[in-house]
Amino acid sequence: MILDNENSNRKIHEWIVDYTEKGQLDIVTGYFTIGALAYLSEHVNKKISNYRLMLGDIVNVDVENDRPLDLLNENITIEAALKLNKLSQEAVSFLKQDHVIAKTLEPNFCHAKCFLFNPLEDDDRKKYFISGSSNLTEAGIGLKQTNNIELNIAETGNNSQYKELSSWFDDLWDRPQAYLKKTIINEDGSTSKVNFKQYLIEEIEKIFIKYTPREIYYKVLFELFGGQILEDESDPEFNRQVGRMENSVVYNSLYEFQKKGVLSLIKMLQKHNGAILADAVGLGKTWSALAVIKFFQLQGRETILLCPKKIENNWRHYKKNQDSKFEKDQFDFFIRFHTDMNEDRLETYNDRADKFFKNDKPKLIVIDESHNLRNDKSNRYKFLLEEILK
Repeated sequence: MILDNENSNRKIHEWIVDYTEKGQLDIVTGYFTIGALAYLSEHVNKKISNYRLMLGDIVNVDVENDRPLDLLNENITIEAALKLNKLSQEAVSFLKQDHVIAKTLEPNFCHAKCFLFNPLEDDDRKKYFISGSSNLTEAGIGLKQTNNIELNIAETGNNSQYKELSSWFDDLWDRPQAYLKKTIINEDGSTSKVNFKQYLIEEIEKIFIKYTPREIYYKVLFELFGGQILEDESDPEFNRQVGRMENSVVYNSLYEFQKKGVLSLIKMLQKHNGAILADAVGLGKTWSALAVIKFFQLQGRETILLCPKKIENNWRHYKKNQDSKFEKDQFDFFIRFHTDMNEDRLETYNDRADKFFKNDKPKLIVIDESHNLRNDKSNRYKFLLEEILK
């Protein structure tokens, strides 16, 4: 019989439930998902006295902390995701049973897929095998719809191929490359051996660990910015450029969290040509911005700063020759106000800004209190976009 999981045909999971009696179930699969494992546990576990699971481990060559696990991460619906906690606990309970034995092949990858049932009663009519393309996943056994096209053959023990497949599985199970232990590659490149079934249990248990909001927040931050952090650490050219700024007075006046923020801002500006510093009140955004200005000043950029007129002195007293605490950094930038963003007012100053815009030097534009320009229908916003940033 053909089992392809099409709507009009019998699904693999239906065959297994309908034809499994008391006996032994042997499974070879490239990989599996928690939902499919939990389904077996719920529907046939009480009938099976012994499981032999041969699992191909397609992810054993990556560093342990970073590699994805196909057995955990098959695409699932939102509804299925909400059930994942319960399914994970069911899968762990299943694997912890003594009569469940799991092996993996090393260094080979097991691409074969086969389900073999051998009943306690020696009756060929009650034996069966399913062999073909389906892995032990929700999609593979027909528990959920998929765009994948599966093709499997299901037959009883009366078929001569049953004995051939049984012999084939026994030979595979006894191969020297079939291990009860798995090789783990650690972060430092060293390897270690762990019990394969226990390894699977511990990986699945991570799913229903209750993480604190702080841990989740840190995880989100790392997923968003971890790659950038690692990239910065291994970028000698960026480190060389930053090295000059690190000798400045303003940079050395910052707290560590501000320094990290400054480096992140610089990287974003270099990569995206823009960045937003949105720290809360009192966290030193002005000094952080000055450190960014210093970095690009050292790169030969000219800076114009746009701010509300009422906070002009917050910036002006940091310019050179103002005897500020950052006098050695020799800050030199134009200051203009949000209200100056029209053709009649931008040039009504002694330090003509038209020279700033018309020379060929690269520019840095810093906007303080930029939320005042959030209305994209306002004339100021349009002037900024069309006359300054263009």
